[in-house]
Amino acid sequence: MKVAILGLGRFGSRLVEELVGMGVEVLAIDVDARRVNELAEVATFAAAGNVADFEFLSSFDLESYDTVAVAIGSEVALSVLITLTLKRRMTLRHVVAKASTVDHAEALRLAGADIVVNPEQEAAIRLAHTLGPSSHLGEYLSLGPTFGAAKLEAPPEAIGKTVGSLPALRRNNVVLLALVRDNTVTFRPDGDTVVESGDMWLLAGEDEELQRASR
Repeated sequence: MKVAILGLGRFGSRLVEELVGMGVEVLAIDVDARRVNELAEVATFAAAGNVADFEFLSSFDLESYDTVAVAIGSEVALSVLITLTLKRRMTLRHVVAKASTVDHAEALRLAGADIVVNPEQEAAIRLAHTLGPSSHLGEYLSLGPTFGAAKLEAPPEAIGKTVGSLPALRRNNVVLLALVRDNTVTFRPDGDTVVESGDMWLLAGEDEELQRASR
């Protein structure tokens, strides 16, 4: 798999590091030569130049990449322009763009971005659930206004009982997606699986039901 990252700020740089760690071939580009040099030994390829320059972008054969990520969230006009260039002029098949505000996200979608991410907004939502009534849920991912997915340790009251016998996991509005035990993941565990101390659950459902399941 090949991914090109345009913009090597904190978000873009971390994205490069994570993808390389997953064995992905990564092209890292930024106008700041210092940032490029910092990642030169991490990324598969790294280059410094004006990412808004069509001729410069064209020199990298971006059509051969599975995904191109526009990781420039601070400069709204620039990120929208680059997204337009990638989708409309270069007709790339898959472009992901980072947004800094709701309006920025909408502009990126109109520019043709296939996926728009807003890391700050998503982090704020997760933090709110960490600090609020759902704080005991641990890691949380919002799936909607009142729905989400959460990773939590099996409550003490569930130890020694089967998954199928637990009322909280038998409700229609909560689903046990996976059980993690000793670094082994079991997706949709059978109802006769006995819960052990230290088990981690990955649940999805209504926030209220997730809270009940964790108690």
